[in-house]
Amino acid sequence: MKKRHELYPYADGSRFAGRPAAEVFAAIARSNTWAGEESLSGTGSSLQQTAVLVEKLPKLLRELGVDNMLDIPCGDFNWMQTVDLSGIQYTGADIVESLVLANRQRYRHLSRRFLHMDLKQDELGAYGLVFCRDCLVHFSFADVFSAIGNIKSSGSRYLMMTTFPAEPSNLDIDTGGWRPLNFGLPPFSFPPPLILLNEQCTEMGGAFADKSMGVWAVEQLP
Repeated sequence: MKKRHELYPYADGSRFAGRPAAEVFAAIARSNTWAGEESLSGTGSSLQQTAVLVEKLPKLLRELGVDNMLDIPCGDFNWMQTVDLSGIQYTGADIVESLVLANRQRYRHLSRRFLHMDLKQDELGAYGLVFCRDCLVHFSFADVFSAIGNIKSSGSRYLMMTTFPAEPSNLDIDTGGWRPLNFGLPPFSFPPPLILLNEQCTEMGGAFADKSMGVWAVEQLP
């Protein structure tokens, strides 16, 4: 029986083994590997699949007292541009430089800042919230730990990122592939999130209905 991550044809990242992450994700963006009709970031970044976030995120940011945020990876900013970010200093960052340059040109009228940045190793700066959606699910365990360590050292207050609480175990992959991650389980063993926002994902006939954004205090991360 197929595991649910195998429903996606791009789940196997073995073809990217040993290649630098910047090269891997640039190639994915160029070839539209994730088969997004609306966004180069894939079907999960469509307006349909992000409707819950578009609706709920502004209130959540207010409740957390967040006035500045880092959205990494920001991808092509397809859905986030529709979020009411009134009173929020928004910075989007991505490892794919071509996306960053395109965003700077396309959204210059929105007073948003876009940076070329590697989540695993570049100095991030301190933010009220690091928003990290659909990212670490594409990373090897080693790269996940590098990214989490970098976020912990940034001095940021909260981390909001993708987790699949119904996933029974975590699988290691080559960076560039894909599988769900449950951050409550080893090898991560995060504490329960302060907030768990279910995205009501309908991809693959509801196979990923547990897909959620969890919020953790960075200082409480293991």
